[in-house]
Amino acid sequence: MEVSNMAESLTIVIPTYQLGAYFEPLLADLTNQTADFILWLVDDGSTDGTAVRGSAFVRGIPNFHHEAFAHHRGVSAARNFGLARVTTGAVAFVDGDDRIAPTFAATLQQGMSTDVAAVTIGYRWFRAAPQRRERELRLDQRAMFDQVAHHGTEIGGYVWNKAFRTAAIRRADLRFDERLPIAEDYLFTASFVAATPGPYVYRPAILYTKQNRPNSTIHTANWEARQTEDQVFDRIRQLACQLH
Repeated sequence: MEVSNMAESLTIVIPTYQLGAYFEPLLADLTNQTADFILWLVDDGSTDGTAVRGSAFVRGIPNFHHEAFAHHRGVSAARNFGLARVTTGAVAFVDGDDRIAPTFAATLQQGMSTDVAAVTIGYRWFRAAPQRRERELRLDQRAMFDQVAHHGTEIGGYVWNKAFRTAAIRRADLRFDERLPIAEDYLFTASFVAATPGPYVYRPAILYTKQNRPNSTIHTANWEARQTEDQVFDRIRQLACQLH
């Protein structure tokens, strides 16, 4: 991959943990991107070789970086580590076991080159998704909040199908809540939208594929975690009063 000035417009932060065979396909996807970007791979204390593979992958690529935690600290700690080191105008978060299309970075960069607070793209998951529109959609703050503050919407409150304006994150003093075992992405995204008037743009082309990994957080969440998720959505509903 050639290094160009385009890399200065987008950072991709990827937390990794015990990814096994799921990691290699994503690394291939990163190599095959049609636009340059800055990368932070942040390993969360893996013991299965994931950290070793990530370190080897970035070697010799000036814009690619790797950090390995000495012990498991959680996905939010890994994302926050990368977020604290972002120097580009926009940041995107990808999960280490997922897949991205070759135009993932380019599409986010193109969207963020306009006067928008965030860009979101279409995604594919094992769950049934709403019928998707065919054309790009611009949303104001309230319309975007309605999308990110609820389960089952076309855009969703996930962080992995979006790029966020770094300056807006800094103004809102946002970080991922490291105390949360689940729904930390929904809270981050909803908090961003509640603090940021917009506008927002949605590009419905499916450029992100969420993998159905049996031992992922969403599949292993216990009753207590589900109770925490309900509490998070209570907090999100309270954010609605901040909308302009």
